[in-house]
Amino acid sequence: MNPTGDYLPTLEAWGTSDMGLVRQNNEDYWSIDPALRVAIVADGMGGALCGEVASSMAVETVLEYLRSTPLLEPAPTVEAAIKEANRRVLEKARADEGCSGMGSTFVLAFWALPRLLIANVGDSRAYLWRDGALTQLSYDQTLVNELRLRFGLSEEEVRNFPHKNVLTMAVGTTSELTVRTHEEDLVPGDVIVLCSDGLTGPVTDAAIAATLSRDAPLQYQGEQLITQAKAGGGPDNVTVVLLRYNDWEIL
Repeated sequence: MNPTGDYLPTLEAWGTSDMGLVRQNNEDYWSIDPALRVAIVADGMGGALCGEVASSMAVETVLEYLRSTPLLEPAPTVEAAIKEANRRVLEKARADEGCSGMGSTFVLAFWALPRLLIANVGDSRAYLWRDGALTQLSYDQTLVNELRLRFGLSEEEVRNFPHKNVLTMAVGTTSELTVRTHEEDLVPGDVIVLCSDGLTGPVTDAAIAATLSRDAPLQYQGEQLITQAKAGGGPDNVTVVLLRYNDWEIL
């Protein structure tokens, strides 16, 4: 036992993306930057190759912004970075007729251990797995979610809603962007999941929680989630980033 009681918090990180079984190209884009203490998943849309353009431009713009701006106040800085990405993607969509209507969902995790900041636009999600329970930290900016909150739709009504994938907000589609944020204090053993809706469409929250409950490396857990999404039909590109918080004692 270390008599000084000193601990070194660490955050393991792993990510991957898969085209799925239906799509002909992958419009998802993800990044883990340990130096910035940032992980991101973006899900592009817009047809042809422009979905890929939107998602990659959004992620790279945010990383560029954060590298050049001190993160003294994480939440407003991250929000400003995402809004700069929105401006650039919107500008590109307006300038290139072939990319008209392109955009991207976006979910980001920033950590200053044990503090975690989540920021999102659209329906790419962030979850916290803790002690066997899975909790969504992000906010779905979708038509069905807004109707659920406004009119109290049941879970069955949400599942059967005919326009579940209609977004109310996405990077690059409006000049008035709303970024949703959430802050959380992590405890040892917590796992953060960032993912595109290629995972959450075919795989239930209960199934995600069951996979994360297995005592296994992050890579194994992540690959199992991808496998589950494809077993459920793999209708979309699927991207998963996993972060595990450890609080190792210094010996």
